[in-house]
Amino acid sequence: MNQEYFYFISGLPNISFEDTKQVLTIEQFRIEAKTQLSASDFSLLAIMHLPQDLDNLLAVLYKTKTGLNPEGLFAESDWENYLAYLKAVMDNPRLECPAEFSALPQFVSDTISKVLNQEDRQELIVTEQELVEQFYAWAAKHHNQFIVQWFAYDAHLRNILSAISGRKFNLPYAKYLVGKDETVDKLAKSHAADFGLGKADELFEALTRIYEQNNILFREKGYDVLRWKWIDNQNFFNYFNIDRILGYYCKLRILSRWLKADPNLGKEVFHDTLDALQNSFSFPEDFNIKSVKKH
Repeated sequence: MNQEYFYFISGLPNISFEDTKQVLTIEQFRIEAKTQLSASDFSLLAIMHLPQDLDNLLAVLYKTKTGLNPEGLFAESDWENYLAYLKAVMDNPRLECPAEFSALPQFVSDTISKVLNQEDRQELIVTEQELVEQFYAWAAKHHNQFIVQWFAYDAHLRNILSAISGRKFNLPYAKYLVGKDETVDKLAKSHAADFGLGKADELFEALTRIYEQNNILFREKGYDVLRWKWIDNQNFFNYFNIDRILGYYCKLRILSRWLKADPNLGKEVFHDTLDALQNSFSFPEDFNIKSVKKH
């Protein structure tokens, strides 16, 4: 039975996609959560960052020039130490994994070790796709249902966007879709305008409307509106358990990202997106981000 956190959840400040001020930072949340949650439940928060952490691991491994994703929990020096450990363990299999990396899923070390062993290192995009596929497969078998459903939704969203964009620009997108279910098969093979998904797939309908907008930042904001609404629906009957906390944490991260842009953007896009999804999509043509600050 899931442990319930009445006092911790009751004490969390209300947050809205429309907020123009951050009342609680991610760092403050994690500090407080560490004192309130069981060790096993607190460890679930790190899983929500794992996709960004894997991106950063690849950036260090392949020495790409782009900066690390600030949403990752591990610093560049951490990943350098991890790679050094994987190289050392090749000569000494009994070498114990450093404690800070012990929670990483086994597929991470397996995949990265394979790359480190290659005389001619495979391309970044190949390793990236391997990790992405393995991550979503791993998340699908997790014991926590919020994690299972959140990343299933995320994979579905990303698959649809890959298919829409790939078809528009005539790119071979099928090999980059994640999963092997009927929906993925339709996205990969169907020549129908709606990829054979039909109106039954509400996410496809919503993403199609959002994708039609020319402003890339407006699109990304719209996608996060959908994620926010999904969390509300998913946790409708969750009140004081860890799933409620994970949903709140996801919302806090979404809000944190966008408050680094124009603070008034959240309220404007939130209402515009919901109205557009219910009616027709038409964002103001003269809309633009006034400023986007770095983390």
